[in-house]
Amino acid sequence: MLKEYPFEFYGCKKIRVIADSDCACEGDDAFAIAHMLITSKFDMVAVTASNFAHIKNSIQKSYDALKKLVDVMELLDQIPILRGSNAMKSETEYERSEASEFIVEEAMKDDQRPLFVVVQGAITNLAVALKTRPEIAKRIQCIWIGGASYPKGGWEFNLMGDVIAARTIMESDIPLWQVPQNVYSMMRISFMTIYERLYSSGNAGKYLCKQLWEAHQRMAELVKQFGESENFSESVQGELYTNFASGEVWVLGDSPVVGLMMDSQQADREIIGAPHINDDGTYVLREDNPRKIVVYKSIDAQFIFNDFFDKMKYQFGENM
Repeated sequence: MLKEYPFEFYGCKKIRVIADSDCACEGDDAFAIAHMLITSKFDMVAVTASNFAHIKNSIQKSYDALKKLVDVMELLDQIPILRGSNAMKSETEYERSEASEFIVEEAMKDDQRPLFVVVQGAITNLAVALKTRPEIAKRIQCIWIGGASYPKGGWEFNLMGDVIAARTIMESDIPLWQVPQNVYSMMRISFMTIYERLYSSGNAGKYLCKQLWEAHQRMAELVKQFGESENFSESVQGELYTNFASGEVWVLGDSPVVGLMMDSQQADREIIGAPHINDDGTYVLREDNPRKIVVYKSIDAQFIFNDFFDKMKYQFGENM
């Protein structure tokens, strides 16, 4: 059971949240999910497991990782954890799942509180829900961590996990706040900072640190394999080692969804006509497109980091 805050919030309206996560892919998803679970503004109605990188059993792996995290935080009996869908094969070929069905069910409820679906990976589950019941479009607010930098676009992990799904959402009426790669990459933090500010926050803090170190080790091994390939130039190899295998730094790139639900940073975003997304992830900009989306240009990383570490210390700190 989480502790109540030691003060009152005034004018702070609760919002419903469905967090959609490829939690087994790498280490940052768990940080964002944990942050949401300990934020009082959010009524976490479900966490849903998404696919990633067309890896076999990736949905089950994400489900298991989410279940482990929620269990460590002693909240397992308080929130549904649901399996999602594999990547869409086409606009008309897709599979329903307990995650997509839950999104529809929650969206259609007679509940005046806003419903945020925050997607930290491939946007498959929301796209399938929309295909199932198109009328949910006006009943959801989506924040998506995905897509390469504007204006060109290109390869980006979450987007390329299901380009068809991303295109489906772009062409829909679902209100969309997009956090592209150049913005979520601003969530850069050192391993030492994470250790100093999180490891003493009980079993939950230790778990988050350890699962991140394990993810870092897996990534470093993969980067070494790719970096030694003749297909990569020396400059690319250097960038891979610096960004992923240095042993010093990680990007908690999924955590912007938490900060933006707390404060929408309206001065740091622009409204554009939704682009068409090509199969290679590049954008076809359409300024006159009546379908508008919000694209973020920056993120307040320190606000998000400070809020997360302070809440973890308050909830799980050994000296609290």
